[in-house]
Amino acid sequence: MRTYRSEGFAPSGVKRADDRNIPRYGAMLAVEDMLLEAGVKLFYHHTFFDVIKQGERISTVVFSGKSGLSAIRAKMVVDSTGDGDVAAKAGCDFEFGNEDGFCQPMTLCFKLSNVDKSRTPPRGEISAAYNRAKEEGRINCPREDVLFFGDFDSDVVHFNTTRVIKHDATNAEELSDAEIIARKQLREYLAFLRASIPGYEHAEIHSVATQIGVRESRRILGLEYLTVDAFDRRARFADAVARVNYPVDIHNPSGTGTIIRHLGPEEFYEIPYGCIVPPAVKNLLIGCRAISVDHALHSSMRVMPPVCSIGQAAGMAAAMSIRKECRPAELSGVEVRANLKKAGARL
Repeated sequence: MRTYRSEGFAPSGVKRADDRNIPRYGAMLAVEDMLLEAGVKLFYHHTFFDVIKQGERISTVVFSGKSGLSAIRAKMVVDSTGDGDVAAKAGCDFEFGNEDGFCQPMTLCFKLSNVDKSRTPPRGEISAAYNRAKEEGRINCPREDVLFFGDFDSDVVHFNTTRVIKHDATNAEELSDAEIIARKQLREYLAFLRASIPGYEHAEIHSVATQIGVRESRRILGLEYLTVDAFDRRARFADAVARVNYPVDIHNPSGTGTIIRHLGPEEFYEIPYGCIVPPAVKNLLIGCRAISVDHALHSSMRVMPPVCSIGQAAGMAAAMSIRKECRPAELSGVEVRANLKKAGARL
């Protein structure tokens, strides 16, 4: 990142009181360069469409793009769609949501600029005013508080606080409706903050996420299946491919309320290799949040650090399977873990 910092993409020496942030543009440039240097052929402006199978293997992945449909033959496939789209099309079994079939709510993140942070009250006071505004009918959002974070820019505040419930992130029509609802909530939040919260009188919309954020959809069943018991007992595995320190963080799929259970600063649990290996397809690995865990544990492992580890593990296992000319299910998870550690993974 030093190169990008010198070019002004990754600010340094910026003090933030409440969080650690990633310099998004610097990170984007760094990751793209790393991929190109590794010889990866990038296909932007393409969306996964379907798979072609030969027996229990995926022979071809079909994409739709600006030029129409295209097909890529693959020895090994890593599903990093977030929703298990490839695995579902390939016929893998999966779970969806909680016992009522509802997933965690979606959230459209946004940033406000021109905020005088020297005058803004504490978060608790803002949340209390927000709940009064809800009672008055000024805001229609099932979230119980206002969640926001600092940013690199001194006058910018990042909000992670809209909430859209009972919508299916794997259904395009419902996903579209969710974004419309979230944008309406955004307008209500902005009006509330300008009218009721000191420091926000002249706030403006700085940026809005490209698409609504999805916490949960499909969870592809694998050779192993973890429940929230793994969190409770700080589970360890000889073939672990990821560590997780994030709390159980269940946003109510049906309304107001959030269940949070924390781990200590040095505590963690591990995810075994089998959770990323679906048995139904012989050349497929899961490299995203859609791994083989239950609804409650998914609320803990779905965030960026563990998912980055899961993606690295899936990529490592895919490369090893090709070199050894075997299926991912035939690999030793212990060996996958050892190779990840050699590559610098914290395991």
